[in-house]
Amino acid sequence: MLRLMSKEALQIEPGLRWYAIQTKANKEKEVEKRLSDLHVEVFLPWMRMRRRIGSRFHWGLVPLFPGYLFCRLDLVQSGKAARYSPGVRDFLKFGNQIAEVGIEILASLRERCPEGIAQIEFLSAKPGDAVKIKEGPFSGIEAIFEKNMKGSERVAVLLDILGRQTRLVLPSETIERI
Repeated sequence: MLRLMSKEALQIEPGLRWYAIQTKANKEKEVEKRLSDLHVEVFLPWMRMRRRIGSRFHWGLVPLFPGYLFCRLDLVQSGKAARYSPGVRDFLKFGNQIAEVGIEILASLRERCPEGIAQIEFLSAKPGDAVKIKEGPFSGIEAIFEKNMKGSERVAVLLDILGRQTRLVLPSETIERI
């Protein structure tokens, strides 16, 4: 016996609201540009990430939410144009309801992402805390956390070398609290 399953129609409400759009892999920047060209307000937060390329580490920007971006639009007027833009998979949905992103969530994200780049503290250590170096020539050695350097991307630690404390400046993600 063959059963036919009925799908409920997608529920769309008129009015300007914030939505999350899922993009195809690594197409966030492309979708951001295309939606901006359609005069849709778009928010794509980024974060700095250190990547290993060969034997060296390099800083680069990656999306804070890989595969997603936020847009403010009226689904009735611009929904189809946004949904069928190249690089877009679909709106984020729960069942047959397109998920709306609250204004307070976007405001909080924008506050934490000045200039669109997330300010993330890599280490929550206080001066005097014991830390361990995770990589590099001093890997595995314990040190004393001294301070965060400019932009929280580097830290100063004190190593006990030959009975004397020596300052060493390292990328913040290369140490961990003990």
